[in-house]
Amino acid sequence: MYSGDNSVDFSGTDFNPRLKELYNEMDVVYKEASFQAGFNCEGCDGTKCCTVDLIVHTFSEMLYMRRGVRALDEPTKLEIEHRSLQIVELKRLDSSGDPYRNSVCAANFDGRCAIYEYRPMICRLAGIPHFIDNPNKNRISGTGCPRFETDIRHNRPEVQIDRTPFYRRMADLELEMIYMRGKRTKRLTISEILSSSSL
Repeated sequence: MYSGDNSVDFSGTDFNPRLKELYNEMDVVYKEASFQAGFNCEGCDGTKCCTVDLIVHTFSEMLYMRRGVRALDEPTKLEIEHRSLQIVELKRLDSSGDPYRNSVCAANFDGRCAIYEYRPMICRLAGIPHFIDNPNKNRISGTGCPRFETDIRHNRPEVQIDRTPFYRRMADLELEMIYMRGKRTKRLTISEILSSSSL
C-alpha cells in the first residue's frame, strides 16, 4: 500500500506520458476504423454520444481531464464548471427525469469538445462497433452510435474495434495508481469530475 511517499505526484504527471501514449494508440486504431468504414462525426451535435451518464473508472484519466479544464481560458472553464454543477444537481433531484436525461456533456460546445485532447477512453472509442475479450474467454460486443448503425453498419458489418488491449493496459495503470494511493477510485460521471476542483 502507499506509504505516504511525497515523491509520488498525484497531479497525474507521473502517468501522463504513458496515458498519452495509450490515447495516441487508441486514436490511430479509431482513425483507421473510421477510414475503413467511411465514418465521421462532422455535423453531429454529440447528443447521442456526449451523454451525461458516461462513467470514468480510472483516477489517472480523471486527473488528466481536470488538467485539460485548467488549460482553458477562464470564461470557458467557469462555464464548464457551472454546467457540470447544474447536471449533478439535476441528477441528485431526479436522475430519471427529462431535464437530466436531455442534458449533454458540460464540455460540449456546439458539438465540439472543449477538452478534446484530454477526453477519456470512453469518449475516444465511442461511435464505432467494438468487442472486448474477457479473461474468462467470453466476448462482449457493442454497437456503434445511431449514425453508424443507420448509415454504415449494413454496408460495413466487419468494421469493429478490439478494445481488449486498451482496457487491459488502462487497468494496469489504474492498479498502479491504487497501489500508490492506497485506495480504489470511486467511479464518477464526467459531469461529477468536471464539477469538482479536487479529486
